[in-house]
Amino acid sequence: MNNSMLAGLCAVAGLMTGAAASAAQPYHREPLPPLYVVQSAAQAACPTDQVLWVNWVARKSHVPGDRWYAATKTGAYACAQPSAAVGIQPGGAD
Repeated sequence: MNNSMLAGLCAVAGLMTGAAASAAQPYHREPLPPLYVVQSAAQAACPTDQVLWVNWVARKSHVPGDRWYAATKTGAYACAQPSAAVGIQPGGAD
């Protein structure tokens, strides 16, 4: 067995045990609110609600003007009321 075959077997074994997936990001069983790629789509979906940036890994929301609004590696736009209903917490300005 050569090195590339051994590396492939190790990768497959890691995927089968979930090691690669669990190392990348924590898994949350909690539901997420409807998420939108662009702010205008979120605003169209909830014209009377505030649009937030939701970091789904940290399960925190950020408002316009916040340092992390549309600036986290994982996140999308969402409406405030559905976000609160599924337990997304305000993230603060820091």
